[in-house]
Amino acid sequence: MKILIIEDDPKITEIVARNLETNWPEVNLLSTSNGGEGVDLVKNAVPDIVILDLMLPGIDGFEALRQIRDFSDVLLVILTARGEEDYRIRGLQQGADDYIVKPFSAGELVARMKSLIRRREMTETTAAVAMKPSTKSKLIIDNESQKASIGGSLLKMGPRQYELLYLLVTNAGEVLSKHVLNKKVFPENENATRFVDV
Repeated sequence: MKILIIEDDPKITEIVARNLETNWPEVNLLSTSNGGEGVDLVKNAVPDIVILDLMLPGIDGFEALRQIRDFSDVLLVILTARGEEDYRIRGLQQGADDYIVKPFSAGELVARMKSLIRRREMTETTAAVAMKPSTKSKLIIDNESQKASIGGSLLKMGPRQYELLYLLVTNAGEVLSKHVLNKKVFPENENATRFVDV
Protein backbone atom coordinates (compact mmCIF):
# COMPACT_ATOMS: atom_id res chain seq x y z
CA MET A 1 0.00 0.00 0.00
CA LYS A 2 1.45 3.36 -1.08
CA ILE A 3 0.14 6.76 0.01
CA LEU A 4 1.41 9.97 -1.54
CA ILE A 5 1.03 13.26 0.35
CA ILE A 6 1.41 16.46 -1.66
CA GLU A 7 1.79 19.05 1.10
CA ASP A 8 4.11 22.05 1.53
CA ASP A 9 3.91 22.13 5.35
CA PRO A 10 6.46 19.63 6.73
CA LYS A 11 4.66 19.57 10.10
CA ILE A 12 1.49 18.22 8.46
CA THR A 13 3.49 15.60 6.58
CA GLU A 14 5.19 14.57 9.83
CA ILE A 15 1.85 14.28 11.67
CA VAL A 16 0.41 12.09 8.90
CA ALA A 17 3.59 9.95 8.78
CA ARG A 18 3.58 9.36 12.55
CA ASN A 19 -0.10 8.42 12.55
CA LEU A 20 0.31 6.03 9.63
CA GLU A 21 3.30 4.41 11.33
CA THR A 22 1.17 3.76 14.40
CA ASN A 23 -2.20 2.89 12.88
CA TRP A 24 -1.38 1.60 9.39
CA PRO A 25 2.21 0.28 9.53
CA GLU A 26 2.02 -1.58 6.20
CA VAL A 27 1.74 1.75 4.35
CA ASN A 28 4.70 3.21 2.47
CA LEU A 29 4.40 7.03 2.60
CA LEU A 30 5.76 9.14 -0.25
CA SER A 31 5.79 12.92 -0.03
CA THR A 32 6.50 16.08 -1.98
CA SER A 33 5.86 19.75 -1.34
CA ASN A 34 5.40 20.68 -5.02
CA GLY A 35 2.23 20.22 -7.08
CA GLY A 36 3.99 19.45 -10.36
CA GLU A 37 6.28 16.90 -8.69
CA GLY A 38 3.19 15.36 -7.09
CA VAL A 39 1.56 14.82 -10.48
CA ASP A 40 4.76 13.17 -11.74
CA LEU A 41 4.87 10.91 -8.66
CA VAL A 42 1.29 9.78 -9.30
CA LYS A 43 2.35 8.80 -12.84
CA ASN A 44 5.59 7.09 -11.88
CA ALA A 45 5.04 5.67 -8.39
CA VAL A 46 1.33 4.76 -8.90
CA PRO A 47 0.16 5.27 -5.29
CA ASP A 48 -3.05 3.77 -3.92
CA ILE A 49 -4.15 7.04 -2.28
CA VAL A 50 -3.15 10.69 -2.74
CA ILE A 51 -3.52 13.31 0.01
CA LEU A 52 -3.53 16.70 -1.71
CA ASP A 53 -3.22 20.21 -0.28
CA LEU A 54 -4.73 23.03 -2.35
CA MET A 55 -2.25 25.81 -1.57
CA LEU A 56 0.99 24.61 -3.12
CA PRO A 57 4.04 26.13 -4.78
CA GLY A 58 4.32 25.59 -8.51
CA ILE A 59 0.87 24.50 -9.63
CA ASP A 60 -1.92 24.73 -7.07
CA GLY A 61 -3.93 21.79 -5.81
CA PHE A 62 -6.86 22.26 -8.19
CA GLU A 63 -4.56 22.21 -11.20
CA ALA A 64 -2.74 19.17 -9.81
CA LEU A 65 -6.11 17.45 -9.32
CA ARG A 66 -7.16 18.26 -12.88
CA GLN A 67 -3.93 16.86 -14.29
CA ILE A 68 -4.11 13.72 -12.15
CA ARG A 69 -7.68 13.02 -13.22
CA ASP A 70 -6.60 13.23 -16.86
CA PHE A 71 -4.74 9.94 -16.50
CA SER A 72 -5.63 8.32 -13.17
CA ASP A 73 -8.59 7.38 -10.98
CA VAL A 74 -6.39 7.04 -7.87
CA LEU A 75 -8.26 7.58 -4.60
CA LEU A 76 -7.68 11.22 -3.69
CA VAL A 77 -8.34 13.13 -0.47
CA ILE A 78 -8.05 16.92 -0.39
CA LEU A 79 -6.55 18.12 2.91
CA THR A 80 -6.60 21.90 3.12
CA ALA A 81 -7.18 24.96 5.28
CA ARG A 82 -9.70 26.22 2.69
CA GLY A 83 -13.01 25.20 4.23
CA GLU A 84 -15.32 27.47 2.21
CA GLU A 85 -18.28 25.70 0.63
CA ASP A 86 -17.37 26.70 -2.92
CA TYR A 87 -13.90 25.18 -2.47
CA ARG A 88 -15.37 21.93 -1.11
CA ILE A 89 -17.88 21.73 -3.95
CA ARG A 90 -15.25 22.48 -6.58
CA GLY A 91 -12.86 19.87 -5.18
CA LEU A 92 -15.47 17.13 -5.13
CA GLN A 93 -16.82 18.06 -8.55
CA GLN A 94 -13.33 17.92 -10.04
CA GLY A 95 -12.88 14.36 -8.83
CA ALA A 96 -11.71 14.30 -5.20
CA ASP A 97 -13.04 11.31 -3.25
CA ASP A 98 -13.06 13.18 0.08
CA TYR A 99 -12.40 16.68 1.41
CA ILE A 100 -10.98 17.33 4.89
CA VAL A 101 -10.43 20.79 6.38
CA LYS A 102 -7.47 21.72 8.60
CA PRO A 103 -7.09 21.61 11.53
CA PHE A 104 -7.88 17.93 11.29
CA SER A 105 -7.75 14.72 13.28
CA ALA A 106 -4.96 12.50 11.96
CA GLY A 107 -6.86 9.46 13.24
CA GLU A 108 -9.96 10.49 11.30
CA LEU A 109 -7.87 10.99 8.16
CA VAL A 110 -6.54 7.43 8.42
CA ALA A 111 -10.04 6.08 9.11
CA ARG A 112 -11.43 7.89 6.06
CA MET A 113 -8.65 6.57 3.83
CA LYS A 114 -9.24 3.01 5.04
CA SER A 115 -12.96 3.48 4.35
CA LEU A 116 -12.19 4.63 0.79
CA ILE A 117 -10.00 1.55 0.23
CA ARG A 118 -12.74 -0.77 1.55
CA ARG A 119 -15.37 0.80 -0.71
CA ARG A 120 -13.06 0.59 -3.75
CA GLU A 121 -12.33 -3.09 -3.02
CA MET A 122 -16.04 -3.85 -2.58
CA THR A 123 -16.87 -2.12 -5.88
CA GLU A 124 -14.13 -4.02 -7.72
CA THR A 125 -15.29 -7.33 -6.22
CA THR A 126 -18.89 -6.61 -7.18
CA ALA A 127 -17.84 -5.73 -10.72
CA ALA A 128 -15.74 -8.88 -11.05
CA VAL A 129 -18.59 -11.10 -9.85
CA ALA A 130 -21.15 -9.31 -12.02
CA MET A 131 -19.04 -9.82 -15.13
CA LYS A 132 -18.88 -13.60 -14.76
CA PRO A 133 -20.85 -15.28 -17.57
CA SER A 134 -23.05 -17.15 -15.08
CA THR A 135 -24.48 -14.00 -13.53
CA LYS A 136 -27.64 -12.29 -14.70
CA SER A 137 -26.55 -8.82 -13.63
CA LYS A 138 -26.53 -6.23 -16.37
CA LEU A 139 -24.18 -3.38 -17.07
CA ILE A 140 -26.18 -0.14 -17.22
CA ILE A 141 -24.61 3.05 -18.54
CA ASP A 142 -26.29 6.42 -18.05
CA ASN A 143 -24.53 8.68 -20.54
CA GLU A 144 -26.34 11.81 -19.31
CA SER A 145 -24.94 11.50 -15.79
CA GLN A 146 -21.84 9.62 -16.99
CA LYS A 147 -22.38 6.85 -14.45
CA ALA A 148 -22.33 3.08 -14.83
CA SER A 149 -23.67 0.32 -12.61
CA ILE A 150 -23.68 -3.45 -12.54
CA GLY A 151 -26.56 -5.23 -10.88
CA GLY A 152 -27.66 -1.95 -9.31
CA SER A 153 -24.23 -1.26 -7.78
CA LEU A 154 -22.67 2.01 -8.91
CA LEU A 155 -19.17 1.61 -10.32
CA LYS A 156 -16.57 3.97 -8.87
CA MET A 157 -14.71 5.50 -11.79
CA GLY A 158 -13.18 8.76 -12.90
CA PRO A 159 -14.28 10.67 -16.00
CA ARG A 160 -11.56 9.15 -18.20
CA GLN A 161 -12.43 5.63 -17.05
CA TYR A 162 -16.05 6.31 -17.92
CA GLU A 163 -15.08 7.57 -21.40
CA LEU A 164 -13.01 4.43 -21.96
CA LEU A 165 -15.83 2.12 -20.81
CA TYR A 166 -18.38 3.96 -22.96
CA LEU A 167 -16.09 3.75 -25.99
CA LEU A 168 -15.64 0.00 -25.54
CA VAL A 169 -19.36 -0.65 -25.00
CA THR A 170 -20.43 1.42 -28.00
CA ASN A 171 -17.94 -0.52 -30.13
CA ALA A 172 -18.83 -3.98 -28.80
CA GLY A 173 -17.55 -6.77 -31.02
CA GLU A 174 -14.83 -4.61 -32.56
CA VAL A 175 -11.11 -4.72 -31.81
CA LEU A 176 -9.82 -1.31 -30.74
CA SER A 177 -6.06 -0.81 -30.71
CA LYS A 178 -4.25 1.00 -27.92
CA HIS A 179 -3.56 3.82 -30.39
CA VAL A 180 -7.28 4.24 -31.13
CA LEU A 181 -8.18 4.19 -27.43
CA ASN A 182 -5.55 6.83 -26.67
CA LYS A 183 -6.68 9.00 -29.57
CA LYS A 184 -10.37 8.85 -28.58
CA VAL A 185 -10.00 9.21 -24.81
CA PHE A 186 -6.94 11.50 -24.80
CA PRO A 187 -7.20 13.64 -27.95
CA GLU A 188 -4.90 16.23 -26.35
CA ASN A 189 -2.23 13.65 -25.44
CA GLU A 190 -2.19 10.55 -27.62
CA ASN A 191 0.85 9.22 -25.77
CA ALA A 192 -1.02 8.70 -22.48
CA THR A 193 -0.55 4.94 -22.74
CA ARG A 194 -0.13 4.38 -18.99
CA PHE A 195 -3.81 5.01 -18.27
CA VAL A 196 -4.98 2.64 -21.02
CA ASP A 197 -2.49 -0.02 -19.86
CA VAL A 198 -3.92 0.12 -16.34
